[in-house]
Amino acid sequence: MFRTGIPAPTIVELTGVPRSTVFRRIQVATDRDPTLHSDHTANRKPTPGPETKTVPASWAARTQEIHEYRARTGCWPHQHSGDAETRAMAGWLAVRLAAWRRLELPSGHEAWLDQQIPGWKQPSRAVRDAQRWLERLDQLVTFTNQTGSWPRYPAAADDHERVLGVWRHVQRQKLSQGTLAPDQLAALDSRAHGWAGLTRQGRRDS
Repeated sequence: MFRTGIPAPTIVELTGVPRSTVFRRIQVATDRDPTLHSDHTANRKPTPGPETKTVPASWAARTQEIHEYRARTGCWPHQHSGDAETRAMAGWLAVRLAAWRRLELPSGHEAWLDQQIPGWKQPSRAVRDAQRWLERLDQLVTFTNQTGSWPRYPAAADDHERVLGVWRHVQRQKLSQGTLAPDQLAALDSRAHGWAGLTRQGRRDS
């Protein structure tokens, strides 16, 4: 039904299936088949023009900044840039992208963004990698704050700790090899003090 252009809320009304279930199934399906979203958009009935007027006024300035950044650099802004304004643009775009993926972005807003910054739904691999890197850093900080320990990858308590332990190990290797990006090093040093030290029994070095 979703592929034919029927909006998720309408599917909920027609089927009587709980909203959370419908949205979860659509998310799983789109993860497996990236063409599902594009087919849905192509088959959906055009949105009446007045809906686009609901786009917040502040969006115009932000999308213009992103458009100019793209024209100047050929890249999408990313969240671990050394420039605060570039990070702000990337964060703003990430919020809209997340809302679109959750099917929570009004179609009028989606159409407006498509017009203002074409391609915004398909950020570059570098942007996706940067976003994943920051997510791992957030998880590392949360883990150490909650446990008082650095995550281990040998003898980890669970898969989550093992993944974080391996990630930290990789960052330490990159540091020793001189291949860790300066902005990543700065982020690690400022948010995860002592991250490059040795791990003994999973405890932070004093």
